Amino acid sequence: MRVETTLTTLLASAATLFIVTSSSAQDSAAENAGSATGSEVTEPLNDIKLLAQQAALPSLKGENKFILRESWWSGNIAPGKAKLIQVQLFRRNMYRFWLAVPNQKAELNLNIYDSEGSLVPAETKLLEGEHIVSITVKPELTGVYYIRVSLKTTIDQPQDWAVIYAYR
Repeated sequence: MRVETTLTTLLASAATLFIVTSSSAQDSAAENAGSATGSEVTEPLNDIKLLAQQAALPSLKGENKFILRESWWSGNIAPGKAKLIQVQLFRRNMYRFWLAVPNQKAELNLNIYDSEGSLVPAETKLLEGEHIVSITVKPELTGVYYIRVSLKTTIDQPQDWAVIYAYR
C-alpha cells in the first residue's frame, strides 16, 4: 500500500512539474514572438504589417486570388542599407511580396535573388501614394531564395519595416 501511495504521489508530482514547465516554455515563447529583427515573425500584429496587409487585400480576392501566408518579417533599416530574408519557394507557384514602411517619403527597393545570387526576374509595383512596394515572382526552380529589402537615401532616418507574402 505504501509503495502504491508513494508511486502515485511521485507520478502526480511529475505530471504537475511537466505541466508547469510546459506552460512556462509556452509563455516564454509567446513573449519572444515578434521580437526578432529581420527574421520570420508570426506575432504580434503591428501597424506597419497592417499597412502591407491593406495593400495586399485586392490580390486576396477574386477568381485568381493569392493566399496570404502567416509568416512575415520585420525590422529596422537605415537609409542606404539592405537586409536579406531567406525563403523557400516552389516551382509552379506564383508569389507576391509586399514591403511597407511608415514614412511616405521613403523610397523602397524590394528584389529577389536565387541561391546563386542572381537577380530573379520579377514584376515590381510601387503602390501610388503609399509607402509600399510589391514584387511578383514565379520561380523556375524549387529552392532557397533571398528577398532583399533596402531603403534609398531619400530620407535621413532609419525606418521600421514589414514584409508579408502570399502565393497561388
